[in-house]
This record gives sequence, structure tokens and C-alpha cells, in this order.
Amino acid sequence: MTDTTAPTDAAAPTALRIDTWADIVCPWCYVGEARLRAATAAGAVPVELAVHAFELDPSHSHPERVLDMLARKFGASPQDAAAMDRRVADLARAEGLPYSSERVTANTFDAHRLIAAAAADGIGLEVREAIQRGHFAGSVDISEPGALVDAAASAGMDRDRAAQVLAGEAYAEGVRADQAQARELGATGVPFTVVGGRLAIPGCVETAQYAEAIDRVATGLSAN
Repeated sequence: MTDTTAPTDAAAPTALRIDTWADIVCPWCYVGEARLRAATAAGAVPVELAVHAFELDPSHSHPERVLDMLARKFGASPQDAAAMDRRVADLARAEGLPYSSERVTANTFDAHRLIAAAAADGIGLEVREAIQRGHFAGSVDISEPGALVDAAASAGMDRDRAAQVLAGEAYAEGVRADQAQARELGATGVPFTVVGGRLAIPGCVETAQYAEAIDRVATGLSAN
């Protein structure tokens, strides 16, 4: 219901922009984004969230089980690789997120391109979440174009458009520009979050720390 007695020239509060760089297959990004969303939902400040592309491993050339990837990358035993993944799994599940250690990881460049196309259609965050949650649930193999199309379509993207984007090179420059901007800001890993263009938060922090940063920047802006 609209309150027609409110002054028509009343200024709506300006949304605080939060930019975060993340990779779809990064478990710390997965947890960090859930905490960031919880912090924004609990706050009194309206927020505009922009998620930017970042590839943790651009050289990743072939799909592999995540536990095999961890063992290869860190020279770990199968038991140690499982323990590494289990530590993040516990954090993800504590945030109410699905998490499977049987998921397949792969190069994420095409998935990022598809998300950029969805963003141009106004549903970037929805498509990104469908791909990310599906990946961590073990139900979306991001190396398979058909699986990416299905995930995007489930979030409201036109199926033919999604398939066309993946079949070509569209939005590649936008993905590269995101990554270049992250480097310019000094990001060496993800998640990397910038609140209001003023305060950078490297890494995954607690919900309360995200909330504190948002409040701190919002208070500073309102005082100016």
C-alpha cells in the first residue's frame, strides 16, 4: 500500500554501494557473501550490492573433483584435502548454505561471462546465486554449458540467450575489466569488499564485522 499523505518531494535515502569481488568456486567467497548479505539485511541503511568477477585460477584447464584439486594444489594427502574442505563446509552450513565435497571445480571465465550478460538484463545477482549455490550443492557442473544454461534459466534468464552467450565470447572484456579493477585496488585474493568506495575489507570476515563497516561508512557519509 502507498501512503499518499507523504510529501511527494521527500528525498528517499541514498543507497550505500558495496562492491565485492569474488569467484564462483571460492568457498570463502561463498561464506563471506552470505554473511555480507545478512549484514545488509539487518541494517537500517539501504544498500546497493555489486558483485564483480574474479578468477582465482585462470589457468585451470580441466574439470576435476574439488578434493583432487586441493590435494594437487597444496600437495596434500586425500585426508588433509578432505579436512581442508570440511572446515569451510562447517562454516557454510552454519550460514544455512548447501555444501557438497563431491562437487566438480573448473575454469570459471565462461560462468562469469554468463553472469555479466544476466546483469545486463537486470538479473545478475539472481543468476550468479543460482550458479554458485548449485555448484556448492554439487548439482551444477560449471564446466558444462548445458548446466550453466539450466541454472541461468532457473533464475529467470532466457535459455536461448544464455546458450548464445556461452557459445561466443560476449562480455569477456567486462570480466577482464572487473579483474583489472580488483588488481588496481590492491586485491591479491578474494573475497575483497569495498564499502561506499571508502573502506576495503580483504578476506571473509564475520557478519558483525561487515555490519560494523557498513555502519561506519554510512555514519561518515551522513556527517559530511
